[in-house]
Amino acid sequence: MLGSGVLLWIGLSDRLQRKLYSRGFIPDQYRFGDLYNISNLEQFKETHWAETDGLDENDKPGIRSKNVDLYTIGDSFTTMDTSFYAGRRNHHIWLGTGVDTVTLDPAVHSILVIEVIERTIQERLREHYAELYIHRGFQIRGKSQCVADAAPDADSDFWKNTLNHEINERLEFMLFNSNVALKCKEMKAALMLSWFGRTHPGSLISRDRQFLFYEVEADPKSMLSPFKPLTNADIDSVAINMNRIRAHYLNAGFAEVYFCLIPNKVTVCEPGLHPHNRQITRLEQNPHLKTPLLALGSQLRHHPEWYHKSDGHWNANGSACG
Repeated sequence: MLGSGVLLWIGLSDRLQRKLYSRGFIPDQYRFGDLYNISNLEQFKETHWAETDGLDENDKPGIRSKNVDLYTIGDSFTTMDTSFYAGRRNHHIWLGTGVDTVTLDPAVHSILVIEVIERTIQERLREHYAELYIHRGFQIRGKSQCVADAAPDADSDFWKNTLNHEINERLEFMLFNSNVALKCKEMKAALMLSWFGRTHPGSLISRDRQFLFYEVEADPKSMLSPFKPLTNADIDSVAINMNRIRAHYLNAGFAEVYFCLIPNKVTVCEPGLHPHNRQITRLEQNPHLKTPLLALGSQLRHHPEWYHKSDGHWNANGSACG
């Protein structure tokens, strides 16, 4: 009874669970990759995932620019450790998690690079583009209206913080994330695939069964899929909003603003799964687009091995390219 109560208490508190994880009492849920965690297919289990995921000291630039300060806005595809960037000074914002107020040095070129993964282009660069990339982007001291970081309400209590929709996931994680439990889940996943040709919801497998993908990016019915048809107006809207973001930061004092559009894993590894909407290519060729792009697609499409087999993100080779 006492053990059940302790387990429930840990499951209710995300903060306590993170603390126990940081001290090694709870195994890392994603230690074998996020797509393995969803599918539990043993053939996609990367036992050395961490070693192949991150950059190391050898990937750091040997020479840094003396007249460029680099600013980046991105998500999980963007390296957070700014020591891997070659600017004189490097600043990074993880999209949506905070606001950084900076002072631009007029003696150097301040360059902003905004990274967007293909599956989020229509989601982030349409109606909410200003909120995400301007109001929650870099605030220039003396030029931008300061936006306070989101903070918990002062009167929020334990139950407001912990009784949320993630409780069941946390409890399941603690109960069924041991190596023994994972082996049982692998057996079930193997039976589902061999008997019914299905994977667990949240993941899809390629036709040759060599790659795993997020269901939201590989299912043509998903709004985030590259197989969902897009009109020319959909593409035009994104191009125009990219121009607006660029204009905002140029007016704030940046020397230039670049966008880096990263293809989904399924676009690289199985682009012919369904008719493709060619969103990135259409943006690159869009006559309305005035914003320069850092084109990685042509290089990435020749290297499906640069993506983790057990994860939706690229590995260290892909990170080095980006």
